[in-house]
Amino acid sequence: MTHGQRNNFDALRLFGAFLVLISHQFALSGRAEPRFVGDHSFGNLGVLIFFSISGYLVTSSWLKDPHILRFTARRALRMMPALCVSIPLTLAVIAVLGLTGFPQNPRHLTNGSLWTIPYEVYCYGLLLVAGVATRRPSIVFAVGVFGYFVLSGLQSGESFLADFGLFFAAGSLLRACPYLRKPLPTLSSLVIGYALIRVDQTNLGLAFVVPSLTIAIGVRSWAGLRNISKVGDLSYGIYIYAWPVQQIGVARWGRETPYLELLSITVPVTVALAAASWHLIEKKALRFKPGRPFGNSAPGRARVVSEADLH
Repeated sequence: MTHGQRNNFDALRLFGAFLVLISHQFALSGRAEPRFVGDHSFGNLGVLIFFSISGYLVTSSWLKDPHILRFTARRALRMMPALCVSIPLTLAVIAVLGLTGFPQNPRHLTNGSLWTIPYEVYCYGLLLVAGVATRRPSIVFAVGVFGYFVLSGLQSGESFLADFGLFFAAGSLLRACPYLRKPLPTLSSLVIGYALIRVDQTNLGLAFVVPSLTIAIGVRSWAGLRNISKVGDLSYGIYIYAWPVQQIGVARWGRETPYLELLSITVPVTVALAAASWHLIEKKALRFKPGRPFGNSAPGRARVVSEADLH
């Protein structure tokens, strides 16, 4: 996708990242996270948006170039470089500040946001298996739904892989079946989802609502939203840096510090780190992503990075 064809996905990812940041600021300072429906916090909504978009765009990447090694390389180059820098950098900053961790904070983890990343990797693997088995969209959907019910039945407790996988599968289905992105199917999905939520089937209801609404907005190109992409894709950096920045803030200024005051400190620091991560690490790593054979890139010319390439 060229710069003249940008869509709203960058803005939606940024929105999701800030939902997670804002929600975690409550939890990390010992306050209750606000809920938007049932037991789902706004931070959880942000994660569900991420998985919905990821399912759509990663499926798009596979459909454009169904090659196992190139697909795997693209996924690794998108996720790993920033992660490999953020973890040692976080530990180094904590050491320089003379902190031995966060034993006095309401939450003790150094970076509690990273726990969702393995589940996304698992989803990549399921998509790869489905893609290798067949290119038919129904199979991609079947693997996601089948996996959801199997994992849900194997354990009586909560299955994060099943829940997140369902949203990833829904995003994948919306990419594989263009008809489902038309107005009538989208509206039907929203109505079904709302009805399910009303009868306390919240997780399944959200799986109809969140992916459909997210993709319906994401594929469009609204000037007010698409222009956000001019600053770069900061969502991943915000996601992986926000928690440790917030933990340091609580450790230095105390949990009694007013919420908005803590937020006013952590947001600019996190955004600055995310911007540095994007421009100095993530964007540069994209240059090493393998291109599709017989692509449009001429020898000696830089390859245009598409929206799907970013995932």
